[in-house]
Amino acid sequence: AVTVNLKSLYSDKTVATEVRVRIPVPKHTARAIVNATGGKAKYVPEENCLRWKIKRCAGHEEFQLDAEVILANTLEERKPWVQPPINVEFQVPMFTASGLRVRFLEVTDTSGYDVVKWVRYLCTSGGRGERSGSYEI
Repeated sequence: AVTVNLKSLYSDKTVATEVRVRIPVPKHTARAIVNATGGKAKYVPEENCLRWKIKRCAGHEEFQLDAEVILANTLEERKPWVQPPINVEFQVPMFTASGLRVRFLEVTDTSGYDVVKWVRYLCTSGGRGERSGSYEI
C-alpha cells in the first residue's frame, strides 16, 4: 500500500498550479488501484510509477493519494526494493521564493517599441524534462 499526503504550508493567498507528483513503484508491478482526494492519479506502467496531477493547490490545502500496488508473481529471486525519490513539480505565479521584487525599470530607447508597465513573477520547481532543479523527497 502507498499513501502520499500533499500539504501546502504557504499563505492561503498563494496558489500553486500544474502540480505533478511522480511516485516510483517496483518494476514487477502488475497493476495498481489508485484513489486521490484531489486531482487525477493513475498507474503508468511504461514509467513504473504512479502519476498524480493537481491543477490548483491553494495555501493550507491538503490532498491524499492512496494506492494498492499489486505485484506480479515471478519465478526469479526478488531483491529488496529500494524506493527511488518521489518527484514533485509545480508553478507558483506572482511569487518569488527569493523575495526578489522589481521596484523600478526604465526603458530609455523605445525605438518604436510599445512599452507596457507590467511585471510577471513566476516561481517554478525547476526545468521540465531531465529533473533539472525539481524537488524530490
